[in-house]
Amino acid sequence: MMKEQPLEQAGTPGPSQLDVDTWRILKKALRTGLSDRGLDVGNDEASLMTRFMLEQIEKSGLRVVPLKPTSEMHEAIKMALNQGKRMSVAWVRGRTKQFWRWKAAVDAAPNWRRGYAQDLVAKGDPRPEPELSSGQI
Repeated sequence: MMKEQPLEQAGTPGPSQLDVDTWRILKKALRTGLSDRGLDVGNDEASLMTRFMLEQIEKSGLRVVPLKPTSEMHEAIKMALNQGKRMSVAWVRGRTKQFWRWKAAVDAAPNWRRGYAQDLVAKGDPRPEPELSSGQI
């Protein structure tokens, strides 16, 4: 069986504060929603429930991204057609160019998985999370 690479080694940027903030906002939203309905859950249970919910969302082909693009997303959109691998930009239809821009923006969006992993490190939880590889879903 092939060993999965950690996020930092898989070609994705390391966790940023925006990743951690995104994770904590999502976790707090779920915990507050459950609390409003009379279900009090602890912090660890809320983390597991939030992670499960987000993994199910991703399995269905959806991503959680900010409504307002971040500066990193704007920069990725600008750079999407300037990459060296886009040698045939002049010959590509507008629809393909738009897809490249969209894909770059989504890839640059805050990632709840990096935020979750950073939150575990901040808590001092040393156990590795094999499901957090970037290529799994």
